[in-house]
This record gives sequence, structure tokens and C-alpha cells, in this order.
Amino acid sequence: MKFTVITLTIIMKVSDLVAKILSNHTDCVFGGQGGSVVHLVDSITKHQKLKFISGQNEQASSIAADSYFRTCGKLGVAIGTSGPGIINLLQGIACSYFDSVPSLYISGAPVTSQIRKNKNIRQIGFQEMEVVNLVKPITKYAVLIKNKVQIEYEFQKAIELAFTARMGPVLIDLPDDIQRQSIYKPKVFYKKIETNLVTKNTIISKKISESIKLIKKAKRPLILVGNGVKFSKSQNLLKKFINITNIPYACSWATIDDFDSNDKINAGTFGVAASRYGNFTVQNADLLICLGLRLSPQIIGAKKNAFAPKAKKILVEIDKYELLSHQLPKIDIKINHDVNDFLKKILSKNIFFDKNKYVKWIEKINFLKIKYPITKKRHYNNKRYVNPYAFFNELSKYIKKDTILIPDASANLIWCMQAFKKTKNTKIFTALNHSPMGYSVPASVGAFFANKKKRIISIIGDGSMPMNIQELETIKNFNVNVIIFIINNSGYGLIKQTQETWLKSNFSGVDKQSGLSLPNNIKIGKAYGIKTISLKNNHDMIRNLNKILKLRGPVIVDVNISPKTRVSPKIDSGQPLHDMSPKISKKEINKIMKN
Repeated sequence: MKFTVITLTIIMKVSDLVAKILSNHTDCVFGGQGGSVVHLVDSITKHQKLKFISGQNEQASSIAADSYFRTCGKLGVAIGTSGPGIINLLQGIACSYFDSVPSLYISGAPVTSQIRKNKNIRQIGFQEMEVVNLVKPITKYAVLIKNKVQIEYEFQKAIELAFTARMGPVLIDLPDDIQRQSIYKPKVFYKKIETNLVTKNTIISKKISESIKLIKKAKRPLILVGNGVKFSKSQNLLKKFINITNIPYACSWATIDDFDSNDKINAGTFGVAASRYGNFTVQNADLLICLGLRLSPQIIGAKKNAFAPKAKKILVEIDKYELLSHQLPKIDIKINHDVNDFLKKILSKNIFFDKNKYVKWIEKINFLKIKYPITKKRHYNNKRYVNPYAFFNELSKYIKKDTILIPDASANLIWCMQAFKKTKNTKIFTALNHSPMGYSVPASVGAFFANKKKRIISIIGDGSMPMNIQELETIKNFNVNVIIFIINNSGYGLIKQTQETWLKSNFSGVDKQSGLSLPNNIKIGKAYGIKTISLKNNHDMIRNLNKILKLRGPVIVDVNISPKTRVSPKIDSGQPLHDMSPKISKKEINKIMKN
């Protein structure tokens, strides 16, 4: 990649110039105030096309910026002052980096004369911090601007890089004195030029031909749909390919909202904590077509050679380094390419596919879906508590179209991804790879400002709620239309499950009895002046859920879950995908795995 420079003359205050640049890419900027960002916040506030959304904590603002892009596709931007402000921004930066979300984080820095030249000196300026080296491992690009003439070039370059190839966050560290200067130097544009395209396209064409041969030969092919499909905006192309070929598919958690759960060729989710039928399907396939999917241990299990052992594997991945991962199982065809371009090229060949070829394969998939459902009748029997599988199953029925559903982390996320059936126009997302506790509440703020017409549902555990509970004030202040369901199992349920597996149920720091104290969410909600509701048991939930979903937020709903409820099914450490707990007989497994 090469860079060219084009120049024009412009005169204005630097912070005003930054606001002008941002207005071309976003409508909102999230952040907190501070001594080294006052000029920047002032210019953003004054700009007619921008709205500054002040959070209670920069951590929440960084998450809101991350969520903003996921909702509307525009650049997420967050600002934090030097020192403590930038430290708080790290949570959202990590979410954006590991989920490939394009976002821009701006940290205020002390005046340039107070920035260290000798790195052996710990600090000179007030709240001075080595920001660039701090964030390098979790950004695509980070730079400290030392001269005002760099402003236009560095901002244009950073934003371009955020959206280029495998997307991700960028950071600009901007000293206070530079923000308030006037700029008289040339206006500079950043422009990328791709090189070696002819050679690359020749290699891709050859690998596409090889892929087509494998697809035509396969009797039990399966498409594994990854986040790269969503972020390359390839959903319609993929659906066209699926319609032409009739090849079944299985969705990663990042893409379950792009497909109908009731589709006969939708094999469900797969991985360490997913569906038994989805895992059986993966393990029975003789060809996996992995599109924009990072084959992490959460996807393939601890033993990479036990992942789809009968299957040839095609992996289309935009990030060449993912293709070099030591964690990968054997991949027969590695294609370093954008999923969108890959699908366009394969569709352009107008190849005939026999849609009746996979009838028996599809019949087997649907047999598995019926035999091993996630939600069962027994989940509705409990009269004392709400069962989470019953809750998410009912939520699937009553959720309104055009809703944004944001689960949080840990058990509530797994229950949602296992039991929620997407049949309506519902957008579902969370920070899947970094997965911080407390994500969904501030994320609802970002989603609200990205699209105020949408109803937002935040799902969060009682253990996660305290992580960003202060943002209830932000939600109340802006009258965010969100219903927050707190899945309250009186502690850290998934950690308990881990301690049961590894530590013989020696609980520590997971509930009141073992040292963890959690607040009363109903009292806290009322203290913030937010409407609160309790769902005490399954009967209460079934009777009231539809009524609750008709309310306009903000609303807090405390959902009473048994502390003994566990994630089920789930793979025990070291086991292959087809051997989930609770265990079924080896005879039954062998019968299903026999083709």
C-alpha cells in the first residue's frame, strides 16, 4: 500500500477542524470531560451536525461508541482526557479490536512542552501517560500528534485504516495546546493505493476453482457463517448462494440475527456452549465452507484435530495472520480475501448446482434439531423461579420487530444465544471476543443514539450490572428507550459451574456465602427514578412478558433465576464438539456420527 498527498489551503482552530472531520463520518461523539479535552468537546458541542453524549464514565462511553457502529454502521467515536480518561477508554477499544469494529478514540494529552522526551522519566505533564505504546496491541493504528500540520493527514489516515481490510479501532493522542491553536498550513488528504492486485486475483481465481470442485464433490457440505459476512455486508450474496446451492449453514453467535432460526437448512449454532444439534451437524459434515470465521477454541473446542474430523475445510479470511494461527485445524484451501468479493466471484461463474443433492443431509439435520432441542418442557415446570431457557424462548415469541437485542456476558449471553429463536427483524449483538461484564447497559446508549426508532432490550446478569451501573443516570438523562432485563441468579453462575468442574464446588467470590455481595437492583432502579418490575417465577414471566415488551423505556426488570441453574448443554474441557454435557450414551453418539 502506498500513500499520496493532495493539498489545499485552510485556516481554522484545530479543535474546530477535528469536529469538522468527525462530522463527515458520524453524528455522535461519546465521552467524558477533562482538562485536556475541553477545547475538543467545546468544538464538537458547537458543531451543528454533531452531538456530544456525556457518559458517567469513559469506559461506558467507549462501549457506547463501539455499539454505535454495530447499530448504524457509522464510525464510533469516543473521547477521554489524559491519564484516567484514556485508561477508562481501554474497555471499549478492546471490544472494538477483537470484534473488528471500526472506531476512533481520541485521548487528550498534556501540552507538548510537558511531554517527556526521555522515556526513563515517569511523568512530566499532569496525568501524562505513554498512550500510544499502551494501546498499540489493541488498535490498528495509534499516533501522538506533535504538530498541528499533522492533523488533517493523521485523522484521515486513521479513519481510512479503521475501515480498511480487517476493520478495527484507531487512536489519536492530541495534546491540549495543539487543540487550541489556529492552523494555517495546507490541508492534507490521505489516500490509499492498492498494489499487486493482478497477482493476488490470479491466486484467488485458482483457489475459487479448487473450492468449487470440493463443493461439487461433497455430500454433506455445511457453510459456517462468521462475523466477516456481516461486516463485509455479504448477507444478501450469501443468501443468494445458499438459495442456488441449497447447502445448509450454521451461524456463529455474531451472525444469528441475519437468518431465520426456523429455516430448514439452518443448522443452528455451534461451539463449546451452543446447541447439541448444531455441533452434531458440524461433526457429521464432509465439507466446511468457513466464511469470515475465526476458528477460535470457543468454536472448535480444545482439540483442533477433533473438529469436524471427516470434513475437508475451506477458509475465507481477510486477515492473513489468522490463516497462520497455530490453533487452526487442517485447512485444505486457505483464501486470504474479502468474503464479499469471494462470493461475487463464485456467483459470477453461473455454475449449476443440483439442489436435490442434499435432501438426505437436510433431513438428518432436521431430525437432530427435533431430537435435541435446547428448550424443553421441563424448563417450564419450576414454580419458584424463572428458568432462563423458558425466558429466552418466550422472549423469542413476544419480541417486537425492529428491536435491538444486546445480551451481556457469561451465562446470560450463552442462554440467550442457545435459546432465543430469531424469526423477526431483530438485530442481536454484543462484544463477543473481549466479552466484558457490564457491556450491554452502556451499549444500549450507543444503540439508542444510532437509531432512536428502534426498541432496545438489554440483557445483563446481576453480577455484571454493577460494572456500569452508573450509566443508569445517562439512560435516565437521555430517556433511552431500553428495557433492561437483569438475569438475577444471586451471583456468578457460570463461574460456579467452572468451580464445580475444576474445584469440587469449592465456591469463592461467587455469591453472598462465598464473599461476593451484590446490590438490590430494584432499589437502585427506583433511586435513579427508573420504572422497575420483578418477574418472580415462570408463571409470572409468561403472564407479564408481553405486557412489559409494550412499555416504553427506560425500564428495569429483575428476573428471578435459581442460583442452581446451569448452562446446558456445554462441552467439558478437552471433549470434542459432539460429546456435550449432560452426557448421552456412546452408543447414541456413535449412531449419529455414523453416516
